[in-house]
Amino acid sequence: MESLLNNYIIFWVCILGLCLGSFFNVVILRSLSGESIVFPASKCPKCNHKLYPWHNIPVLSYLCLRGKCAFCKEKISIQYPIIELVTMGLYLWCYLSFGLNLKTLFAIIIVSCLLIMTVTDLKEKLVDCNIAIGLGVVGLAYNHNWESVMGIITAVILFELAARIGYLFTKDRAFGEADTYVAAALGACFGFTGLWSVLLYTLISSMLFTVPVFLYRQYRKNNKAVCILSVLFTLSVLVFKLIWENYYTLAVVAFSGLALAIFILKGLRKEPCPLYLPLVPAFALGALYFLFF
Repeated sequence: MESLLNNYIIFWVCILGLCLGSFFNVVILRSLSGESIVFPASKCPKCNHKLYPWHNIPVLSYLCLRGKCAFCKEKISIQYPIIELVTMGLYLWCYLSFGLNLKTLFAIIIVSCLLIMTVTDLKEKLVDCNIAIGLGVVGLAYNHNWESVMGIITAVILFELAARIGYLFTKDRAFGEADTYVAAALGACFGFTGLWSVLLYTLISSMLFTVPVFLYRQYRKNNKAVCILSVLFTLSVLVFKLIWENYYTLAVVAFSGLALAIFILKGLRKEPCPLYLPLVPAFALGALYFLFF
């Protein structure tokens, strides 16, 4: 009987994930276009024809329509079923990890907000700060302690100081304001203590994707110092977190990271050509790792 009830709950969790994933596609599309997420009703982004209810069945409609609009026959982006399936998978993961309780609902809100912000950051290099603010409010309400408040304050100070260092070497911030909002929201959700772990996992996940691209560009420019320091910094972070976590290895991480930052910023002063690297996807991976593992 208990197994039957659990399967019943899993079924509805999956349905909820698929339905909300379909709604998230609307939020992603309209947050980039500036439209209301409520009105008008769903429409084809190509021909603007209003969609019928049976055109909005998650995944199934895409398959039945063979990935094409029912009216203009233009291709429908594969993003739609992917977001629906990813949302379903994340919701199921939350339920299987935490059970049927308030923490599961909290985890679902976190993964939902991070998913939306990740896709918009990857697609258009834009993040709706209102979503990050809403996530921060939820984090404060769920934790209702000083840990969350300190997490917000720490994230804002840390990221704004780091961003404004860019003005010393270029005429712009080191990264966008939205990244500060996202970091503050994660500080509210995971507290002061958890924030540091999330940021470290964020750094590691970011390096896994960006270091190869960055090193290749530095190698093409024959910038050996940055290449060597990048490898040293990456290895020191991995050693600190995975092998030997103490004050000595932390000091190596700090000094190698500082040296790397100085060399990079000096290079930007001579040749202002920053490589845009979306940070929200790395935030999402770091937060998910901390949340589930």
